[in-house]
Amino acid sequence: MPDSHFKPLLWTKLRRGVPCYLPKAAVGARVDAHSPALAVMTDFRRFAPVTIARDAALDEANRLMTLCNVHYLLVGDEQRQLLGIVTEASSKGHRPLATAHAMGIRPRELVVGNVMINKHDDAEVVHLKDLAEAKVGHVLATLKELGTSSCLVVEHDESDNHVLCGAFFLAQIERQMGGASQPDEVAHTFSQVVNSLGR
Repeated sequence: MPDSHFKPLLWTKLRRGVPCYLPKAAVGARVDAHSPALAVMTDFRRFAPVTIARDAALDEANRLMTLCNVHYLLVGDEQRQLLGIVTEASSKGHRPLATAHAMGIRPRELVVGNVMINKHDDAEVVHLKDLAEAKVGHVLATLKELGTSSCLVVEHDESDNHVLCGAFFLAQIERQMGGASQPDEVAHTFSQVVNSLGR
């Protein structure tokens, strides 16, 4: 039963003959080096990354990336643990063909687990608790010190497990600061792919 204290919002119908466009991807507000670090973090708690199962068909992964307009999918299990990542680079072109040939199967028989880049254990991460007072300049200095174009952000649950809650992407930060970013080289390892997630 609806709460009687709430009145319905004013509503109308789309007018016939008047176009209705899909929204453009949000880049984020303009920032500078003194802006809060959280202003440039891709927050997976608010905008969950697109995920897929390891045993899903590779064709399904490609359809999902196209539908969601993303260049990667995180691969998770039933317990929501990160298993790896599948990218456009690993799911299209000569790579899946070579994988299928090596496995002696048809390309359409490939599943995500056949081509995904497995989870690594040495990803560079920062902790969410350390970002409360941090500025964009601190993030840029961290990426420079690590020699990477991105860094994952984690927090801990009550069992002290890592929980992936966001990431910093140099390309996105540059766009928010009003600059242009350069395209990534093709990523071959999981670490390189994580560094290109936001492109």
